[in-house]
Amino acid sequence: MRVHPSLIALMQQGLQARREGRSAAAQAVFLQVLRAQPEQPDALVLLAEADQAHGDLPAAAAKLQRAVRADPQLLVAWSRLASLLEDLDRIAEAERAWAQALRLQPAAPQVLYNRARLLQRLGRATEAMQDLNLALQQPANTALLRARMLQLQALLQEDAGALQSALQTLEQALQLAPERAALHHNRGVLLQRLARPADALAAHDRAMALGLQSADAEYNRGNTLQSLGRPDAALAAYAAALDRDPQHALALFDIARLRWRMGHANFTAELDAASLAAPASPLAYGIKAGLLLRAGLHDQAGAAFQEAVSRSPGAAGYHDGLGQALSRLGRFDAALIAHRQAVTLAPQQAATHISHASTLLQAGRLADATCAARTAVQCDPLDQQAWAMLGLAWRATGDPREAWLNDYARHVQVFDLPPPPGWPDMASFNRALAAELEAMHTDAEAPIDQTLRHGSQTLGNIFEQDNPLVQQLKGRIAEAIAAYIAGLAALQPDSDHPLLRRKSGSWRFSDSWSSRLRSSGFHTQHVHPHGWISSCYYVDLPGVIAAGNDGQRAQAGWISFGQPDIVVPDCALRVQRSDQPRAGRLLLFPSFMWHGTVPFEDARQRLTVAFDVVPAG
Repeated sequence: MRVHPSLIALMQQGLQARREGRSAAAQAVFLQVLRAQPEQPDALVLLAEADQAHGDLPAAAAKLQRAVRADPQLLVAWSRLASLLEDLDRIAEAERAWAQALRLQPAAPQVLYNRARLLQRLGRATEAMQDLNLALQQPANTALLRARMLQLQALLQEDAGALQSALQTLEQALQLAPERAALHHNRGVLLQRLARPADALAAHDRAMALGLQSADAEYNRGNTLQSLGRPDAALAAYAAALDRDPQHALALFDIARLRWRMGHANFTAELDAASLAAPASPLAYGIKAGLLLRAGLHDQAGAAFQEAVSRSPGAAGYHDGLGQALSRLGRFDAALIAHRQAVTLAPQQAATHISHASTLLQAGRLADATCAARTAVQCDPLDQQAWAMLGLAWRATGDPREAWLNDYARHVQVFDLPPPPGWPDMASFNRALAAELEAMHTDAEAPIDQTLRHGSQTLGNIFEQDNPLVQQLKGRIAEAIAAYIAGLAALQPDSDHPLLRRKSGSWRFSDSWSSRLRSSGFHTQHVHPHGWISSCYYVDLPGVIAAGNDGQRAQAGWISFGQPDIVVPDCALRVQRSDQPRAGRLLLFPSFMWHGTVPFEDARQRLTVAFDVVPAG
């Protein structure tokens, strides 16, 4: 439907007023057009533009929907409608609108780019890349549009783990738009992931010099400052992020974690301030509760989870956390009520069933615990914590499948590594490696959300960082992993076993770090939820560990397997295997296997490297 001939002059008058910046006059004219021709699509599009400028997005979307009903061939209306629907979080409708726009002009680069952006947001990376590749084959209207396409392509590459390709794509985009602040910010985030923090900081500073002002920019800069060993500057960056967005979840989380590692007594200061600033929001209470739970401050964690639950009763995670805290306090009846609510709200989440099973075990309800743990495994057959809990339930009930699952004699393997090329022996290599690792231990305390007590842990994946001796160690470790996996391949095939079913010659490191324990230090009993095969390599050890007894406790500083972090009534879930550390020695074991260390007393540190491995692809 086009404009009625009698209204052409009036439409031109409105367009002239719009070109001259007289928006109120233009709007009055277009309204006059609609009074004469109520569904005139061009007037509706122009009035929707005015609604959007005034922040009335629902009204703008309604007018655009009227416009496309009046003229289904109006590409500009479909494109604007799709963007508005995205802003209104009406995602399914937005996707349909972009599809209609592409039916009208299948190779329109701007439309292809916009739909690719939506598909990336939805996690549909393959479809997004298809749209984007087609868009990049078309001549772009402007260099800026092509730069934005390349920016999205880099993000998709980064999501797929192709970090170097993503960096190259961003460099191409910067050649087209060197003053685009967002490109420099994205480059900073990518360089941080590539363990190039000095370059990342320069990129973040460049983005801010170009005018980028956002909480995310300040937050990501804070992460980089942490990697550079500048904790006070990182605190200031996180605080700047919170100045811009007081409810920025990641900034609230990481500033609390950083304060803990720096030894600050009031490490929840920003979380407490955020709770006061937004009393109806569960966010800060939930973050605080989770950190307190990991720190072992169960009473405080329970109170914080209760506050979060009262503000968001439909959030399964808050009920689950409350159940965990109450369970640790021995209040099993109340804990089970919370767990049942979490399971009801999120019946397909393995995590809720794992926590439920743990509390049932502690309450002595072994059959129910076995059922809950089995459900967790069914929800996610690769969840290492689910298998760990099911193994405990089997052992507590005398089920022989526990031995099938863990098989400590075969699944825990010891490798005494040969020195890397150019080193006469492992002793000299480890002395040099220890000095390199020491420079990476910059925190006063271990991370609050880790298992380490009385010591410190490095930041980031150290196997991805440019530390020469760590890289030499990585090569020797890779040889041992290949031998371990080859040994698995020689075992009887078992498609049900969580370790053996995943055996593959293709693998990758998912995490890597160094831990340093001081006197009285230890690792709590735990499993590795993000791994398939886990590890410990010993770099430097106190003499008391070699002796095997520090006068107060046997096997001081040793690693033990099979003892959980909970107590089950009338069940002696004792250590099933212990191994004495030795400098130059690597232990490999399934990630679902419970393990921890015995505290030791010695003036000398216990320095290790650890990592997780997962199948590649």
